[in-house]
Amino acid sequence: MEKTDVVEHVEKSSINSPERNHFGDVKLVVDGEVVLVPTPSPDPKDPLNLPTWRKWVLLLIVSAFGCSSVVLASGLGAIFTNVVQSYPGEEARAQDLMIYPALFMGVGNFISMPFTPVIGRRPIFLISAAVLMASSIGCAYSTSLSTHIAARNIMALAAGQSEALCPTIVEEIHFLHERARKLSWFIAIQTTFVGVFFCTSTFQVAAWGWRWWYGFFAIWNGLVFLFVIVFGTEPLYKRPDEAATGEVHLSVDAQGEYHTDEEGSTIVRVTTKHGVVLDPVRYGPRTWKYDLKPWSKLGEWRDVVTFLKDVVVGCCHPLLFWLLLLNGAFLGIYVFQATTFAPILIPPPYHIPFTSLGYIQGAQVFVCLIALPILGYGSDALVKWMSRRNNGLFKPEYRLPTLAIPAIAGVASAIIFGYAAASPAQWHWSAIAVPFNGVYFAFLGANIVGLTYAADSFPLKTASNFVVICAGRGFIAFGLSYAVIPSVQSLGYDGTMNIEAGMAAGLSALGIGAYFCGPALRRLGERYFGLGASRGHPSTSGV
Repeated sequence: MEKTDVVEHVEKSSINSPERNHFGDVKLVVDGEVVLVPTPSPDPKDPLNLPTWRKWVLLLIVSAFGCSSVVLASGLGAIFTNVVQSYPGEEARAQDLMIYPALFMGVGNFISMPFTPVIGRRPIFLISAAVLMASSIGCAYSTSLSTHIAARNIMALAAGQSEALCPTIVEEIHFLHERARKLSWFIAIQTTFVGVFFCTSTFQVAAWGWRWWYGFFAIWNGLVFLFVIVFGTEPLYKRPDEAATGEVHLSVDAQGEYHTDEEGSTIVRVTTKHGVVLDPVRYGPRTWKYDLKPWSKLGEWRDVVTFLKDVVVGCCHPLLFWLLLLNGAFLGIYVFQATTFAPILIPPPYHIPFTSLGYIQGAQVFVCLIALPILGYGSDALVKWMSRRNNGLFKPEYRLPTLAIPAIAGVASAIIFGYAAASPAQWHWSAIAVPFNGVYFAFLGANIVGLTYAADSFPLKTASNFVVICAGRGFIAFGLSYAVIPSVQSLGYDGTMNIEAGMAAGLSALGIGAYFCGPALRRLGERYFGLGASRGHPSTSGV
């Protein structure tokens, strides 16, 4: 291969060019072409160079895993009235079956994600799928409420990987300009299957009993485990830090070889029209033997401690702390409503049949029909349009305007749900069902915007920042949902929802401040929080 083939689109520039601001701001559009961020390498084993069909297969696998995780962790609401009949006299304690998984999903992220910079994402994904399968069997064969709760808590440890690990995998195999729509596809596929299972769960339980409900997902997760073995290639890849900006600086030695060099004056920008040329001779080909390796040695064991430090530091940064509070607020409202909607709709005055409850949660499929174009394709189209208006320069804050629609819908839905639940005789049953799905739409918005904004703002700390948001919101949701019964008893449904809606509205409004103050806060993160350097371990954005 000719040396010039490696550098398809280059410019001569100083490393101190005005275009090089700080991490997060990148030149996304050059001469009408979209720059590939992060910069892919000529290595065929680079996950960014996977063929499109392999990326879609991996996307489907993580979606299938996420589907079972969501249904098992939060889908018990539709069949809860049937499950609780197995534990007479323990109805109040049975609420722990739905409440504790939110906590343990967050704990699962803290336990497993720190090991991914060392051994890779693939082994953690394999172990999580196996544990999810085994714990489903444990739930099916539980002999008491205590063993049932214990099995569900173990299940939640594995299911938690659907929150941080799965989005990280999706993000690492795609470029910046397509992240939002790929994350939206991940959530849309996951939610479509979730909606189908919500619709069928009540019929499954009515016909087979709730134990076979777990049995079905044990089989499902067994199949997911097999697909992960075959197609779940390792998505983590070492790159120079500056590849996260879409600009790799190279220097040329006496033999004409290119080397990564921060002082080099040749800037490499790979674009959608001028792609990278693969070099299997230098790097070796991608083989099935390589893809089937159960784990890879990608870092040092001290990187586990470094990852945990990054999580702690991320929790202290104003932008990331705001994102986890925002996600936690909407997730808390959703968990509250998922816990209470069935007991509200089954008795008078609504008399909704038990077998019809699944249709209400199944309506989340239609939520995806709204979320995918607005939060996915809409977000990516908006950032490209705004970047072109800004002389091709992308800023992560361009992700934030798409938060407005789901935030308004979520706050309004929470208030309506509260008043309808407090006075059911005065409200139609749809005042419970529609707001329930409206809050889910708001959570999707907070989730997609939060993850893409965090990944774009601090691309070298994506995985640890995802843990901050996903695990942190789980703890917040646990705290809010654990107070469901006491708050309803003291404040009523309307009072509880008004308070939580007010918190969500206030946190959403802070997005306006984040849009204008975000660049300064990102500079603060790079200078004082160490969020702009990889600290020696592989970048979690695939860099």
